Amino acid sequence: MTEGLFEFCWKGDTLYARNNAVGDSYLFGWSTWPEEATTSGPGRLRERALIWRANYHPDGGQLFYPLNRESFVVPLALPGDDVSPQQFVTFWCDGSRGLYIHPNIWHGAIVPLNDHAEFLDRQGRVHARVSVDFVKEFGCYLAAPLRRP
Repeated sequence: MTEGLFEFCWKGDTLYARNNAVGDSYLFGWSTWPEEATTSGPGRLRERALIWRANYHPDGGQLFYPLNRESFVVPLALPGDDVSPQQFVTFWCDGSRGLYIHPNIWHGAIVPLNDHAEFLDRQGRVHARVSVDFVKEFGCYLAAPLRRP
């Protein structure tokens, strides 16, 4: 196992993250179409996140615990290598608890509702992952609503 700070930051309309537990950085998605998205300054009103990929970890689960009670959403899908965008369900978390994602569970990006969020991340040190690129494989983005139903 390894653990560290997982930092998320909206810059304009673009969501970036850094996973210090495994030393990796990511561009996770946008709150508008990528070709219209800004990468600095204030973003537009965020009603959804457009996520370009999801993955699962076959070798271990992953824990996310919001350090400052940040609310977030996360799209999840059940195990299976024949996954499609229609199988994902977006879960809204109020930040009062962490989220543990079991091995083999598909997950898109953790998407904070605030501009910045910090999570304790605990996961397998190897960080094996199987990924789906929605744009290349399905010609679409996975849309995660950012407003509570």
